[in-house]
Amino acid sequence: MTNSKKFLKTPDLKLRLIEERYNIGVWTWEIDSSEVTWSNGLFRILGFEPASVIPTIDLYQSLVHPDDQLDFSNAVGLASDKRLADRTFRVIRPDGSLRWLRSKAQAHFDRSGRPIAMLGIVADVTDVQELRDSLSEEGKNNYILSQLLGGHIWRAYPDGKLVETSEWSKLTGQSPAEARNWDELAAIHPDDRATFRQAWATAISTGKKFRVIIRVKGLDGRFVRLKGQALAVRDETGEIVEWVGYTNYLDDFILQPAKDEPLTPGQVRAARALLDWTALELAKVAGVSFSTVRRMELSMDSIRQETLRKVRSALEMRGVRFFFDSNGGVSVGLSATAEANT
Repeated sequence: MTNSKKFLKTPDLKLRLIEERYNIGVWTWEIDSSEVTWSNGLFRILGFEPASVIPTIDLYQSLVHPDDQLDFSNAVGLASDKRLADRTFRVIRPDGSLRWLRSKAQAHFDRSGRPIAMLGIVADVTDVQELRDSLSEEGKNNYILSQLLGGHIWRAYPDGKLVETSEWSKLTGQSPAEARNWDELAAIHPDDRATFRQAWATAISTGKKFRVIIRVKGLDGRFVRLKGQALAVRDETGEIVEWVGYTNYLDDFILQPAKDEPLTPGQVRAARALLDWTALELAKVAGVSFSTVRRMELSMDSIRQETLRKVRSALEMRGVRFFFDSNGGVSVGLSATAEANT
């Protein structure tokens, strides 16, 4: 009988306290006899009352998720397998619940160097794994949303400090500590700092939606306009636990206004959508017929230049701007004033 096996068979108050406090368990495996021993803590982790079943390799294998099982038919080879030294795997307990376990094991050898026993410690890491999976899934979802919306998702603590600063650092070159320092606001345009500070302070004190448009200095020294919005996330008591926000670039790729560039039907539809106008509303403001707007949004072939100028003028008077984008096409956007009032 090995010392490790005697250790498990000897009642030990310290071991029981450690197992209960940290949700861990200990096991031994006598390779020659295939005899297995579990501590009380491991019984509980695997979903059994202590000493309610006889531990065996087969019983253990029946609990391990099919995709995570190891081959125990070659006991000596498995004892030398590095995967046993530190592995995270799933078990399905008798009640049907799935748990994530992390096991660390060490082999014991005879004088000839042949493995004769294994001693391992197992911890239930389900909560950690689920949090990791949740964050991974959240990261994937945020990436997809960012790609679809053209900006990025961010989170902040209840006091407004950024939780994760990588996107801000990519834009500004600031370190994480600098990015979280709202007192300095070094990357924000001097004329916009008071606006930003007041908007955040109001949101944090009232719990209402945060919304602001500011200019931020990028790595190339050029200022770009950002539109930031955030909503408070509350717990069951109503306390704010974090802020989740979205920031998009309003003119980071704008090269020059597209003043005389002829518009396309798609651009007219997009401009009308930005203002949340119906085709009839656009027709009234522009002083053209409803049918003309409808035809314009399908094809420009039969539209007179004077009519097109009226429609464009009506849209621009309400803050719509047409710009050449980085690909040489014409982009549609709102001026800062129009964005703030939308």
